[in-house]
Amino acid sequence: MARTMALEDRALTILRRLRHAIAGPRRDLRDSYIGRVVRGRSFADVGGLWGTVAEKVSVAHRHGASSVTMIDVSPPESELWPAFHRRMRRLGVAGYRTLSRDVCALRPGDVPEPFDVVHCSGVLYHHPNPMALLAALRSITAGHLILTTAITPETVVNRRGRYRVPPSGVIFVPALSEDEREVLAEHWRRVAPGALGIVAPASYDVADFGPWWWLPTAKAAAALCESAGFCVLDQGLTWRGHALTLMLEVR
Repeated sequence: MARTMALEDRALTILRRLRHAIAGPRRDLRDSYIGRVVRGRSFADVGGLWGTVAEKVSVAHRHGASSVTMIDVSPPESELWPAFHRRMRRLGVAGYRTLSRDVCALRPGDVPEPFDVVHCSGVLYHHPNPMALLAALRSITAGHLILTTAITPETVVNRRGRYRVPPSGVIFVPALSEDEREVLAEHWRRVAPGALGIVAPASYDVADFGPWWWLPTAKAAAALCESAGFCVLDQGLTWRGHALTLMLEVR
């Protein structure tokens, strides 16, 4: 438990440090996409509990969602849940629903009917099985999914060397050689100093969503979503060009 809380504290510190860098000085693109489609509709934020300040339940509420739900894999005893409740009280959000569950392992009755709008940010590249995640998100989405994932440029060049991936490529992070990892670590260190598996060492286990497992190119990220049953309505780079936010619609 102490180790878990220490990791959560570290995650909170890193996320707060990066919050401005991810959103930038202008309005968060994710908020804009949510605002375009959520008024009068049901909304769920999947995986938004990490760090608490990145949640989008309050954003959907502010834009007139008919109902709002937080779904997160964090166990009920995690300190992240009380922090989320405190944030909701501070922002005047009431009547929201919470569900402590892995979205890929939902039980009958967990989600009685799909949500009109679903948001999921910063989860795909942490998931050992990204297509299973996208399929799960598709199963609970009736209308739109707003998805953000870290991406890799096709070419990374710095003082550590050069790393190239084809436009259709996806980097499987556990397979990186040490030389490749050094090039990517140099690229990511300033925006994601705690990137487990790239900047920081990591051990991999299929039940662990902490390390970075995958880094798709922008083209590959969109294709993953299309393969899972979505069509791309809009997209834009975020996090200083290190992430892609997609406005998706169920096909």
